[in-house]
Amino acid sequence: MHYSRSVTLAGVAVAGLALFLPQARFPIVGPVDGFDAAAWPVMLPLAPLALFALLGDRPEGYRAPLALVAVLLSCAAVVFSVAKVIDAATAVGAVEGGAVRAGPWVVLAGAALALLGSLLSFSRRIG
Repeated sequence: MHYSRSVTLAGVAVAGLALFLPQARFPIVGPVDGFDAAAWPVMLPLAPLALFALLGDRPEGYRAPLALVAVLLSCAAVVFSVAKVIDAATAVGAVEGGAVRAGPWVVLAGAALALLGSLLSFSRRIG
């Protein structure tokens, strides 16, 4: 198995599991997870990456185009994750006693890990 597939799958798993973590905490409402904070769309570009990684090796002529698609999808996930970090910081900044929790940062880390795996898929070396 190419090591990029493992890194990509780990990134998708981290981002997916991070949706269950609290994204923000508000004094009256309490903690808000990734589903309530609308962070779940990050999985839309990451789901095809998991599929690419699980399907395995592709014919030589398709390796670079699919790797480019994977990089573009993971970049979209990273951009969305950054927007959710900014969104969480803005939301808690308007409320006295609100705080950003680990969720948006872990989602961002998972998306960045998936981006790293996508970039590694350009390598021909088997890890």
